[in-house]
Amino acid sequence: MKKIAFVISFLTVVASFVVQYNVYAITIETQLLITNDSKEIIYRDVVLSLIVPYMKKEINNYYKEYLTESPTIAPYSVDIINVKRIGGNRIQLDVITHPYVGPHITVGDDRMIIEIAAYGSIEIKNFEHVKSHPLPWNWKYIIKKPY
Repeated sequence: MKKIAFVISFLTVVASFVVQYNVYAITIETQLLITNDSKEIIYRDVVLSLIVPYMKKEINNYYKEYLTESPTIAPYSVDIINVKRIGGNRIQLDVITHPYVGPHITVGDDRMIIEIAAYGSIEIKNFEHVKSHPLPWNWKYIIKKPY
């Protein structure tokens, strides 16, 4: 009798964990589908994809003094801090980039103010190196001088 009670109790506990896990997994999947396909996320990705080359130029210009290898950025390594309209057809973006080398080893955080105007005019108004990240021992060879 004790064995049957123990088995039933054990199966009840296991079943409750399995059900909770499945509900949690479905919830996370639904949230990912909603956020990845939302218009806001798509617009963000389009804008960042178009301005990444301009940001990369500024990043290369800064880090060439400190590193032998130019860091790279991608739209997913950029955080938009603020967006505002500054005139009829001009928009100002305040972003923080997280440039990286190799297998996504972040070298620093850089803040940029970017002005986008009609007819494709894109201008970096301000560049500020906010924070340096230490490189792991196997990437220290790319350091020219501390940054």
